[in-house]
Amino acid sequence: MDWSIHHVNIPAIDVRKTAAFLADIVGLPRGTWDYPPAEQMGKVGHDDDHIALFGTENRGIHVVKPIPTFARDNGFIHNPTVGGHFAITVPDIQAVMRRLDEAGIVYSDAGVYAMKGVHQIYVYDPSMNVIEINQIVA
Repeated sequence: MDWSIHHVNIPAIDVRKTAAFLADIVGLPRGTWDYPPAEQMGKVGHDDDHIALFGTENRGIHVVKPIPTFARDNGFIHNPTVGGHFAITVPDIQAVMRRLDEAGIVYSDAGVYAMKGVHQIYVYDPSMNVIEINQIVA
């Protein structure tokens, strides 16, 4: 298979409570976020009140507090923190962006900004769900 589900982003008003439920009740082990170098880092607002990871290498489940200004703060059109999203890893993100351009579909090219070695774009599907498409680049 040349694609895979990278992560599912679950919005949570109280990240700590949702993380405790997933850890203590469901039994999922907590992971550690792997950030890109500071010069690539976007305005992600990550702390224990805003994000929790269950998985490894930033894959798995992301529990994220919605940040209404996130898209504006990072120069995006799409806000991946509101309403949740799932992320698909593809082998050639440039090919996907070319097809989006050819179809006239607007997307937010985040580059490598929140996860070390992961180029991310965000797009709305026809039902207005935010979908992240990414490629492992390092």
